[in-house]
Order: sequence, then structure tokens, then C-alpha cells
Amino acid sequence: MAGSKNKATWFLFTTLLSIFNICTIRIFDGYNWPFYAVTVNAVLSLGGLVFHMHEDKTARKRLVTGIVRLLLLLNSVSVFLMLGLSLFILTSQYHNPQTPDKVLSSTAELEPAMEEAEASGKNVVLLETDNLYIYYANCSDISFVAGDRPSKDDESIQLCVAAAFQHSYQLDFRHSNIVGWHTSGGLLERGTPQDRLGAFTYVDGIPRIWNIDESEEAVRQAAAMGGSGYQQFIVLCGGQRGGHESDEFRCYRVLALLNGKACIIDSRTQMHYSEFISALEELGVRDALYCDMGSGWNYSWYRNTEGKAVDIIGTPWPFSHNWLVFRR
Repeated sequence: MAGSKNKATWFLFTTLLSIFNICTIRIFDGYNWPFYAVTVNAVLSLGGLVFHMHEDKTARKRLVTGIVRLLLLLNSVSVFLMLGLSLFILTSQYHNPQTPDKVLSSTAELEPAMEEAEASGKNVVLLETDNLYIYYANCSDISFVAGDRPSKDDESIQLCVAAAFQHSYQLDFRHSNIVGWHTSGGLLERGTPQDRLGAFTYVDGIPRIWNIDESEEAVRQAAAMGGSGYQQFIVLCGGQRGGHESDEFRCYRVLALLNGKACIIDSRTQMHYSEFISALEELGVRDALYCDMGSGWNYSWYRNTEGKAVDIIGTPWPFSHNWLVFRR
């Protein structure tokens, strides 16, 4: 009986732990495959608890019973692997400590600060408001990169962030797994089709964000002209909010146009999506495209004045295969 009670206590502990995993992943990553994985894990842990509470009524010598007992035990141990996944998702939501070059006390300071940033010669200038980080790169090119993750050893790269959504979790790279049309260096690729996507293009040194009805053609034209471009959800276009919605409480990121310059804007802390958009509007952002900011997909870094690559959110995800790269 004591052994059965100990096993029941073990399964009660792992069940409670798996419930923690479910809550963490649901809040910070939504209903993606990690959520369903930990949910199945929790149900089996609960099954193990019920099984061992009635173990004294079970025919111990039956082969099937022994196999079930072993599988339930292995599942209970796997709860700790799921805990690692939960902790990864939790910790990958947070920015590394950042030291801004300038803290803006009002939106009126934004334009002079960006002009100062451009004249400073720094690789990337980090501006901070109450709710946002603004990464402004002194770059000569912006490109959409797919395939191998950009290397920090490439000193021409000033800023690197995740760009388009991907259709599914795949370790191997396929253009078809990237959501929407995309191009770099004149090569046009069609990814997984999805409705209601806007686009970003960079052609002849001009960054532009396109609304839904013109985005596909814009990417095609960018390819024909040897530029870069890709499709993503519209957050703001011409001051109007896009149709993308999210109920997740997390850090958010956009590629935005400010004073005609492309920059990356992050929420400083976790917040609701509607709060993030309001903060962008208060800053004066009229055009912004969503950046894939899911847990693990939000791996990002910039190069400081000394030429060192500084992690913004430094936890890479092996399934990610596309980025937006600012070069100098």
C-alpha cells in the first residue's frame, strides 16, 4: 500500500506540474503544438494518478497491466521535458537587459532623436519610451533572408530579427513553408498561401509597407527590380489598424516606418496586443508590419558601436528559417 501511495503522490505532483506547463504555454504561446503536447502529457499524468490509486485492485501480473504501468511512468518523467519547453517559452519572452542611447520623454523628441541617430555614425541606435524600444539601424540595405540563420560573424549585419510566419514546425528549410510571397535578390518564391497579408518591400533604398489588396503585386515588382520583400500581417497602414488580432499577453514587435525610415519597434515588457498598437499610435507610427514574435521565433540581435553582436532576445528556435536583415 505504501508503494502505491508513493506512486499516487508522484503522479499527483507531475499532474500539477503539467497543469503549470499548460498555463504557461497557453498564455505565452497560444494554441500551437506545444500547447497540445503538454495537454496530452497532463491527461496521461492524470491517468497515471487514477491508475495507481486503484493499483491494489489491478492484476499485477498481467503483461498488459505492466506495460501500461511502464508507459505511464515514462510519461510522468517526460513532464520534466515539457517543463523545459515551458521554461524556454517563458524565458524567450523577455528582452535581455538593454541600455538605451536615449530615453524619450515625449513624442516631440522622436524626430530630432532619429536625425541625431543618423548623424551619430553608430551601427544601431536604441531609443526608449515608456512602453517601447525603437531600434534604428544606420543601414544601406534591408534584405529578406531565408534558409541559414544569419551569422553574428558577418560584420556587415547591423540588426537581425525574425520576419515572416512559417506554416509548420520543420527542421529542414523549404520556401513553401514560409507564409506568403517573398523575394530576395530578384528571386521570387511562393510560400504557403494565406489571406489578408500586407507586405514590406525594399527597392532602390526605399522601404515601403503595402496594404492587403496591393501586397502580392508589390512583392512581385520588388523581385522584378532586384529588391527584397515579403508578406506579413498589417498592424497599421496609413494610420488605419489592420485586421490582425491577438489575445496573448506577450512582448510584441513590428517593422515600422518612422519619418520615412525603417526601424524595429518592440514592446518593452509584456502587454496585450491592443495596448501595443495604442503605444505605436501615440508614438506617431502610421505604417507597421507584424514581425513573428512567437516564443523562440523572437530571436534577435543588433551590433553595437564596438562591433559586438548584442542579443535582444537571444534564444534561437531550430524551426525558424527566415529573417529581416539590416546591413551596412
